Amino acid sequence: MQKQFTPLYRIWHWTMALSVIGLLATVALRKSFLSWRTNTEIIMTKFQDAGVEVTHELAKATAKAIRSGMWEWHYIFAIFLGISIAIRIYMMLTKQAKLPIVNFFQASIFEKKMQTGVYTLLCFFIMMMALSGGFLYFYEALGFTKDSIHWVKETHELMMWGVIVFVGLHLVGVLKHELTTKEPIISKMIHGD
Repeated sequence: MQKQFTPLYRIWHWTMALSVIGLLATVALRKSFLSWRTNTEIIMTKFQDAGVEVTHELAKATAKAIRSGMWEWHYIFAIFLGISIAIRIYMMLTKQAKLPIVNFFQASIFEKKMQTGVYTLLCFFIMMMALSGGFLYFYEALGFTKDSIHWVKETHELMMWGVIVFVGLHLVGVLKHELTTKEPIISKMIHGD
């Protein structure tokens, strides 16, 4: 029996999945518990309640320092995302996988067209998120100023919302497939056969 998902394919898939989950989790932390705006106010209030004066700038710097470790994890997950993209490019170059849009155009059944369409858009948003994130990280080395790349940050955040939507659609599709067919696709993605 030939395996549907090779070991390299499964390594690629789970590296991609875990890195995207990690990246989205760090952003969720940034927007909630580790928001420097919210934590700046908390720090200022707590110090004032204790009778200690603290400037807004110091409270802001402290709030940003608290979340700096989270950003290190964001960069680590981004490196793993880059590794998974490199694995996928290798797989396409060695004919172990197709460019996602090729599968979309080759699909003849409507349901298959929808599956490959969602998957193609998910790959597009992940690639754009990775490219814009890499640009944000290396903007100084590339000769840009922080003021000149604001549009890249906006693009990066927009791509993140696309990833969230299409990851959700991907998961719904996988669960629907798992529950409505006798093909154990989740098991195959874990075990390979």
